[in-house]
Amino acid sequence: MPTVDTDIERMFLTDVKQKKTTASGIRGRASRLGRVGSMVMPSDRMSGKTKRDYRRPGPLITYSLFEDLVPFEVFDRMKYEQHVQLLPKWRRKYGDDYIRREWGMSRYGWEVILEVLDLAKN
Repeated sequence: MPTVDTDIERMFLTDVKQKKTTASGIRGRASRLGRVGSMVMPSDRMSGKTKRDYRRPGPLITYSLFEDLVPFEVFDRMKYEQHVQLLPKWRRKYGDDYIRREWGMSRYGWEVILEVLDLAKN
């Protein structure tokens, strides 16, 4: 029985071979005008300054999967550290009453959660 390493290695080498074949085919391909040459990309026709600006990395944009309120079942499966981090953000954004209604929770249950997470005074 072949090992996982050889299977992965075989898949990798096959992929590399296919990509090399595809890339070499582009070089000898004739254009609509009958010329034979390498493929020209739009960035090849840019001026030097424009090309440097184009290749420069853009601004870093970060996203949080938990920007929006998640169902209580998902929240309950999270770790304690995530509870302490996310719940204050949601309380500021949505408010306690809205979160309780969405999670279908009584006021007493909500206060128990806040007390366990040590967020009751916030």
